[in-house]
Amino acid sequence: MSVTVIEEKIKTGVIFSKNRIYPKWFMWRERKIDVTEITYMWNTAEGDAMIIHFSATGAGGYYELSFNQKTLEWKLEKTEEK
Repeated sequence: MSVTVIEEKIKTGVIFSKNRIYPKWFMWRERKIDVTEITYMWNTAEGDAMIIHFSATGAGGYYELSFNQKTLEWKLEKTEEK
């Protein structure tokens, strides 16, 4: 398996819990991928925008998602699918 850089905007279903946001599913290439586990979260900055990154598993693969807190856009950054 190898990591593929995607960097595409995606539609994402989320929940808010304890002042945090968690992705529960996302749409990519006309399929819905359920997030089964968030394995790691970290923050970065792009100019004055804070970006939350999520390392997640789901649908037999590993995914890196990001959420731009300024633009409210979600992206699928990378994937490693089986």
